[in-house]
Amino acid sequence: MPKKYVMLVDTERCVNCKACEVSCRAEWNTPLGYSRNWVSEVMAVDPNGMPTLSLLSGRCMHCDSPPCVAACPTGASYKRDDGIVLVDRDLCTGCEFCIDPCPYNARFRDPTDGMISKCTFCQPRIDAGEEPACVHVCFTRALMFGDANDPSSEVARRLAEGTWQRLVTTEVDVGPNLYYSKGTQFDATVLPQKKSPTVAAQTLAVVNPGLKIGLGGMLGLFGAAGVLKLVKRKEEVASHEH
Repeated sequence: MPKKYVMLVDTERCVNCKACEVSCRAEWNTPLGYSRNWVSEVMAVDPNGMPTLSLLSGRCMHCDSPPCVAACPTGASYKRDDGIVLVDRDLCTGCEFCIDPCPYNARFRDPTDGMISKCTFCQPRIDAGEEPACVHVCFTRALMFGDANDPSSEVARRLAEGTWQRLVTTEVDVGPNLYYSKGTQFDATVLPQKKSPTVAAQTLAVVNPGLKIGLGGMLGLFGAAGVLKLVKRKEEVASHEH
C-alpha cells in the first residue's frame, strides 16, 4: 500500500507561539509579505453560548483532488503517489493559473523568481526521513505528521480515534489532508471558497482576446523541453513509489 502523508492539528494544544511560521520561513527563505503557513484566530460561540478562540494552523492542504493540479496548463503542479502536491519548477512558467482555483488560498507567486510557491510538507525533509520543519519545532505537539496508511504510525492511531475533522463545506470538499481536532470552530475567514478553475483564464482572456493562440504558443514554446522533463519527472515519481 502506498504511503499517504497527512498532518493533524490539535487546536487545543496550539498557543500561537509562531514557531511553526518562523521555522518554515527559515527553512524555505520565504520572502517578506508571503507565507507558506500561518495561524488563523477564529472567534466563535460554543453550544453553551460562551465565546471561544480557535487557533488554526494552515497551509497547503495537499488535497486528494487538488484543483490547482487540474488548472495547471504545463503539468508543473502535480500530486505524488504519497499524497504530497508539488510544483516542478522546471515546468512552472509563473502563469498563476493555479492560484485562483485553490480554495484555501495557499499558493503565491514568488517575487524573487516568478515561480509559484506553497507548502510542500517539507518534501526534501520527508524524503530524508525527517519531519516537516513546522512539526519538528512545535513544542506543544499541536502538529503531528505521518503516514495514515501505516497502522503503527501515531497519526494513523490518532485518526482511528475519530476525533478529527477536515476543513470542508457542503459545496467545497476536495479531500484536504490536514485534519483539525473535533470541536474546532470554523468561520468564513478560514472555510474553503468555491472557485472556478477558469477564473485566471477568463481574466487573461479579457486582456488578451487571443488567449487560445497565446496559450498554445506558450505551450509550444515550452513543449519540447517540457515534455521531456515531464516524462523524466513521471519516471522519478514512479521510482519513488517503488
